[in-house]
Amino acid sequence: MSNQKYILFFSAVMLMSSCKEYLDVKPKGKLIPSSVADYDHLLDNTSTVELNFLDGNKGSVLAHIGDNLEVTEGQGKVGYILSSHPNVERYYGYTYRQPYKNPNLDDQFWSAGSQGMYPQVSYFNNVIEGIRGIGQKTQEEEALARTTTAQALVARAWCYLNANMIYGPVFKPGAANAARTIPYVVDVDINKPIPDLSTSAEVAARVLRELHEALPNLPVRSSWPSRANKATGHAMLAYYHLFTQKYDSVVHYANLAWTAAGNPANVIYDYNKFRLADPARPLTSLILTPQDNLTNVVNSREILFYRATERDAGVGASLSYPSAEMIALFDKTTDLRYSFFYLNAPGYKTTQGGGFDDGMRISHYRFRKMKLTDGFSWPEILLMRAEGYARMNKLDLAIADLNTLRQYRHKTGTPELTVGTQDQVIQQVLEERRRELPIGGFKRFLDLKRFTLENGKPWSKAQIVHKVGGQTYTGTIDSKDFIIPISNVVLKFNPNWGIPLETRPY
Repeated sequence: MSNQKYILFFSAVMLMSSCKEYLDVKPKGKLIPSSVADYDHLLDNTSTVELNFLDGNKGSVLAHIGDNLEVTEGQGKVGYILSSHPNVERYYGYTYRQPYKNPNLDDQFWSAGSQGMYPQVSYFNNVIEGIRGIGQKTQEEEALARTTTAQALVARAWCYLNANMIYGPVFKPGAANAARTIPYVVDVDINKPIPDLSTSAEVAARVLRELHEALPNLPVRSSWPSRANKATGHAMLAYYHLFTQKYDSVVHYANLAWTAAGNPANVIYDYNKFRLADPARPLTSLILTPQDNLTNVVNSREILFYRATERDAGVGASLSYPSAEMIALFDKTTDLRYSFFYLNAPGYKTTQGGGFDDGMRISHYRFRKMKLTDGFSWPEILLMRAEGYARMNKLDLAIADLNTLRQYRHKTGTPELTVGTQDQVIQQVLEERRRELPIGGFKRFLDLKRFTLENGKPWSKAQIVHKVGGQTYTGTIDSKDFIIPISNVVLKFNPNWGIPLETRPY
């Protein structure tokens, strides 16, 4: 039975001996925690923030399944297939060729060495249960225990909320959501059996309980963006309720989070004050601004809760481009995001496979110039509030939030948006969300899954169509095309789950 535990995550001993400290926290070497402070220190491990739903090269199949990226014939046939690319699952996802991932290898989203969700969950479980297991504490230790436990609960809830929808079907508010998705592991004892798979509804309900349990003890400010503070807890609840479609709750919690920011200038960069350090080399030049020198680091003013996102999504040399639909979202005259980050560059070129030359293409360089997050940015908080307002038909408030963000993103003097119909305002908010969030990562993937329930709305899609050369590939959103299955490596050790092994050739 202990073998099952290792398949999911580290044992406690291995976890403690491999702890590395995150960013500027002073290393303490090998750590066998015995005090509240020791357990608190575990939350600074790099693996808990840098290896979330990413493959070993900091990319992800999820963005390739969606509609933000485009893969050309040369990139696919040579860059991925002929070259035996180690992350060929990205191309398989783009062409909806299942199984996307090799079912007989460790799933790097789930658990592969230090990478994956369950090694992270193991850290959080050890923090939560370790602190609860400490007997007598001083008053100071009690305060730290409450804060650290709350931060670990939020971090664990973030993993489970997203995994539930990545490994499960579309979450449908008001329905049973009875599909069994993932095991909600909370125990640290390696000798105990793995729990059964929870249903999508059970995971969602427990995530909600744990977020509310954590919220009163989250600090107003955290020591680093990798750790949740009060605004993060509110942001998590707002994000949760986007999927339950309780938009009054989205507005309530997003507003609580946004209010903590104070002046928008404290948490949003004004792109009008950006300039390239080396204008002659726009592809490689860093961005300079008098606002601060933190645009490309984790404690950027725009990052509320840091979790790593894809590194090279949309960069032609890294085998994808922004999709034509994505590029068309931008006002190329006034939107400074387009000016700084969507750059004309030499595309993919090779003599192999008969030769392919994509010529000059628009590639996406935002990640190389600014630090992004798949956690929560402050602009996303504002856009969640705007979406809640729009869906509650408070259109003037939604447009006001959009205009607040746009004044920092568009050239000075760009006319403000005006109120249209409810559907028009919702569409404007969701397009702005797509422009603002990372082009890679998993958030667009999950947005497509929640939007597909709104059949007939301009922002809703039932299918995604990709083209490679003369071939068309179609993925249906409310289907297995948008579900990552559990690998055979895990299923073999958990036959009680009743899921048949994947036997299709890879």
